[in-house]
Amino acid sequence: MQGMIVQCKLIANRSDYDRKLEVELQNKHPLKVLFVSPEVSPFARTGGLGEVVGSLPLALEKTGVDVRILCPLHKCCKDLPIKIFKKNIIFNNGTSKITSKIGILAEGKYAVPVYFLINDLLFDRNGIYSDKKGNYPDNSLRSFVLCHAASQIETVTKWKPDIVHAHDWMASATCAYINAKQERSKSKRQGSLLTIHNLEHQGVFTHHDFKKSGLPEKYWGIDGFEHHGSLNLLKGGIQHADKISTVSPTYAKEIRTSEHGQNLEESLCFRGADLVGILNGIDTDIWNPMTDSVIPHPIDPCNPVTGKEKCKEAILKGFNLSNQDAPLFGVVSRLYYQKGLDLLLGVLPEIMSNNEATFIILGSGEKEQEDGFLRMAKSFPGKIGVKIGFDDILARKIFAGSDFFLMPSRFEPCGLAQQYAMRYGSVPIGRKTGGLSDTIVSRTEKKNASNGYLFEKADQNSLKSVICQALEDWSEKKTYSKIQNRAMEVPCSWEVAAQKYAELYSWISPNK
Repeated sequence: MQGMIVQCKLIANRSDYDRKLEVELQNKHPLKVLFVSPEVSPFARTGGLGEVVGSLPLALEKTGVDVRILCPLHKCCKDLPIKIFKKNIIFNNGTSKITSKIGILAEGKYAVPVYFLINDLLFDRNGIYSDKKGNYPDNSLRSFVLCHAASQIETVTKWKPDIVHAHDWMASATCAYINAKQERSKSKRQGSLLTIHNLEHQGVFTHHDFKKSGLPEKYWGIDGFEHHGSLNLLKGGIQHADKISTVSPTYAKEIRTSEHGQNLEESLCFRGADLVGILNGIDTDIWNPMTDSVIPHPIDPCNPVTGKEKCKEAILKGFNLSNQDAPLFGVVSRLYYQKGLDLLLGVLPEIMSNNEATFIILGSGEKEQEDGFLRMAKSFPGKIGVKIGFDDILARKIFAGSDFFLMPSRFEPCGLAQQYAMRYGSVPIGRKTGGLSDTIVSRTEKKNASNGYLFEKADQNSLKSVICQALEDWSEKKTYSKIQNRAMEVPCSWEVAAQKYAELYSWISPNK
């Protein structure tokens, strides 16, 4: 990180003339960046990764970067208007050849060009990574074909990126294919950036799977893709990328520790000088409580009371909950260990028995948690509403109608939900980790500047204590109102992040 800080200081100390010259040069020769991802919203997504890949390029384009996206053509994308290039991309691993096509989304259908990798055998499936039987057993091969295609895309499109920006484990090997290509030829150098959205997902397979990659055997080993005898795609990307980013500054620090490093902390510490955290933003045009047609009533950030009351009334009615005057706590989440909602299950009986409060939970995941929340709804009729599954429209209504929003995550790389909630006037309650630490100013630490609540330990007592603090503040309407107003004022657009990524690209650029 020290090297990164020095570069930041150099850039900060440049003259106005230097900055003006750089902008003029960039306008004449814009930096070309290819995003490589297994998902991109609104075409194919499972969560935050797809949303980021669908939003960040739009903000980068406004900074003058020529940014484009490469994503597999999944089954859910089949109806999109796509023009297919004539030339094929051949993946040759020495023992077999796999032929794919590249298509481009029709002009005017998205703000930046989107390329799709077309291979029905590998990608024409119901899920992006898995189906009801579990993860696809050939996910390593699917990853290799995508990453190889990213390294060869200019042979089909005649557009060659200066930098390839790979996202998470399924795209991470792109960095290695770029290095292998440049070792074989004397072509113009390309840079690479790997963004880690969630270190928990790494793409672990076998050495036999690595042999199907077509990458040099020397890329296997402790300084490559090998990790405790297995193929680890994310680790290979970490070792081969020019720079590495994560989705929040705190998470960039956390993943270099044994507590949060997911057994990759040694590799991340080794690459520490090239690792930077950039906080995700959200699309403030799409997530705009003043113009959102989905919610029952607009919410004015300058005077949210009326809008919030009408949205709350509607969501309570939808779940047959009765008490408009009680604070409403909302949850929109996957229900599994990382998200910490098992802690909420443990404290709900006591909270509901001793306080006037209502809860709405929307999510799916581990059956034990799903069944537990359904039981809670039966135990406290009219006070707890639960829907198992995911519903984008209902999620927005929960953000708009809830007074508090719960994210008791054990770890949270960045978190988008708390930013959506704050934008819609729902005060966040989260654990002090990752992006939650970077977006929420704790009530207990800075009373006069707080925009939400944080708790330290991932245990039931800590969660119960912070909820009780929120209930106490709710009873003091002026206190709650000030916290709510500050939450809605938090800047959350992609503009700041895009500027930081553009600066990071300038450090990586082979034309620097």
